[in-house]
Amino acid sequence: LLEEAVQRLSDENYREEQEPLLELEYTGFIPDTYISNAQTKMEVYKKIAAVKTQDDLDKVYSEISDRFGPPPAEVDSLLALSEIKIICNTLWIARLKEKKSKVRIEFERVSKISVDKLLRMIKESGGRASLDPTAPNVLVLHTGKIGLKEKSEFIREKLGQLI
Repeated sequence: LLEEAVQRLSDENYREEQEPLLELEYTGFIPDTYISNAQTKMEVYKKIAAVKTQDDLDKVYSEISDRFGPPPAEVDSLLALSEIKIICNTLWIARLKEKKSKVRIEFERVSKISVDKLLRMIKESGGRASLDPTAPNVLVLHTGKIGLKEKSEFIREKLGQLI
C-alpha cells in the first residue's frame, strides 16, 4: 500500500487499475461447436478476460488456434472486444458507448491524446468522426449500418490512429 501511495504521488502517469466501460451493441462468445467442454470453455474465457496487452492477446489467439483450430466469427468478435479494451487502456478511455449507429468515446485524460493525431483522424474520416461540442473529452464515431465485423474493425482502426 505504501509503495502504491508513493507511486501515486510521484508519477503523473499513475493510474489505478480500472477497466474501461464498454457498452457496445455486440458481443462475442465461444460456441459449443468450437469448444464443447464447459470447463475448458470457462478456462478460455478467463484467459481472454485476463488479457492486458497486445502480446497477451496474441498469445491467447495462438493458443486457441493451436488447440481448437481457426476461431469462428463469434470468437473473433470476443477477441476484438479484448483488443478494443487494450486500446482504450492505452488511450486513457473511460467509456466507450454505442447507441443508434454512434459510438461515444469518453476520454479520462484528454491531455494523453495527441491533438495532431486526433485532428488528422477526424479530417481523414470523411465525416464519420467528430468531437462532441457539449463535452470536450468525447469523440463520436458514426458507424452507420454496418455488420459486426466491420464495426469492430472500424472502431479499432479509428482508435488505433490515435496511438
